[in-house]
Amino acid sequence: MCATGEGRIECTQAAERSGGDVPNPYEIRRVTAADRERWRAVVAEHPSATVFHTWAWITAVDSAFEYDPAHVLVYETGTSEPVGAVPGFSIAGVGGRTVVNPFCEYGFGLFDTEVDPVPVLRALAADLGPLGARVLKDAGWTGNRAYNAGGYGAVQTGEVIRLDTDRSFEAVREQSFAGEARRCLRLASEAGVTVRPAGITEYYPLYRKTMERLGSPQFPEAFFRDLAAELADDLLVLVADHDGETVGTILALDHAGVRMIWSNASRRDAWDLHPNHRLYAAAIADACESDVEVVDFGRSRPESGVHGFKTGFGGQRSPLASFVTPPHRAGRASLEGYGKAAAVAERFSPVLTHPAVGPRLKRFIHE
Repeated sequence: MCATGEGRIECTQAAERSGGDVPNPYEIRRVTAADRERWRAVVAEHPSATVFHTWAWITAVDSAFEYDPAHVLVYETGTSEPVGAVPGFSIAGVGGRTVVNPFCEYGFGLFDTEVDPVPVLRALAADLGPLGARVLKDAGWTGNRAYNAGGYGAVQTGEVIRLDTDRSFEAVREQSFAGEARRCLRLASEAGVTVRPAGITEYYPLYRKTMERLGSPQFPEAFFRDLAAELADDLLVLVADHDGETVGTILALDHAGVRMIWSNASRRDAWDLHPNHRLYAAAIADACESDVEVVDFGRSRPESGVHGFKTGFGGQRSPLASFVTPPHRAGRASLEGYGKAAAVAERFSPVLTHPAVGPRLKRFIHE
């Protein structure tokens, strides 16, 4: 039996969740530091793995926020070689602990093709304490349809847009960019906006000022530095300059031929120069000239201005959803509260983004 409402889909299917008395053919084992190479091997071999599944991402989050690691490797019962991996940190909250891959779009399990995901999902559901919940973040392009059969509820969390870049940049611009995006790029170029590679030192000040404008608690600078150290050449920072001043910046994460544009910031008084269009185009052009085959623009709400901006570059739209067990706690994955709080947060920005407060508060806002 399924019920829908407010972007939520709940399928109880109690009989299917229980699995009866049939022994589970799979077992899950908590990951330790000794499992690093096993984890890396599973991620490296899986075609759907994202940068948010990598050991580098896990290490940076762990170092900056000190959540309780709850990553698991999946094994056929009684065997010694993993057939899957599921990332997650156990994070304390008012209603109990939530296991989730924080601060990102993707946290779904990676399973070998011969693995039946339903009993694995049931094993994950059974591995929760009182009042606990597990959130698995997924996208339409992964094709996983096993969540409801495994006993999970779902909350829609927006859309992601992914642009193929296995062509020349000129072909992408002419075939995929909307006319408005091309116009803004032309205006940015005529205004003298230039783009160059940079590092976290130049990225962070404008990022912090953008968070202050939005009233959103900021990541600590140490997290970005840890992430840059872990990813090395797979982390890209670009800055846009105008008349010798930085007016915009972008941070992208690469993994296995996919570039995730994960964060960008810009000066509001420079928006008429279109630095964000210039930065996105530069990141796409760089992808076209390298071994990156897809640029992922990250999550946004379809009705938002940010989403409208991203659609101007073309690409395939795919729905995002968070699947939660037990299903009646699906509300833990909802992002509606963050949207409603945005207007209020701007008024309290000096407190929420104070250097002594914002990075600590970010630990509790893990979406």
